[in-house]
Amino acid sequence: MAKSILIHLLFISSMLLSASAACAQKAPPLPTSSRENERYSLASHILQAINNAELDYKTKHGTYASWQTLIDNSYFGDSGTKFISSDFPTVAHALYSSGPEIVPGWKLRLNVSNNGKSYDAVLEDATDAKCSYACFTDERALIRQGKSVACSLSSAN
Repeated sequence: MAKSILIHLLFISSMLLSASAACAQKAPPLPTSSRENERYSLASHILQAINNAELDYKTKHGTYASWQTLIDNSYFGDSGTKFISSDFPTVAHALYSSGPEIVPGWKLRLNVSNNGKSYDAVLEDATDAKCSYACFTDERALIRQGKSVACSLSSAN
């Protein structure tokens, strides 16, 4: 009996170690050329400005806002935005529009849901036909980045 318990414990331990090793594997890093880093930084800072604006709008109105509402209420416009530090002048002074590209080369999908209690946003690089790079955020203000699975697979080979 003790032998079967020991074998069972060894089996469970090996399964846990295998699972732990699988979780420790990292996804391939995103490309790091200086041009790509600049574009990725721009995208993440635009989303940071959107998160800041959404928080301000919700504080004042009780709900999150669509992109058009943010434009209409001068959160973003042809004079830029005040919802990002002036340390990021490319974002602070950008010429924002209602779309389809909110700034040249970047398409935004901003969805407000749950009666204005939540939102999610995807900022896509319109110039990246190969990998479809995009940044993502929501009302939790976490910013994520990614690219198409097909691009990830082709770069791994």
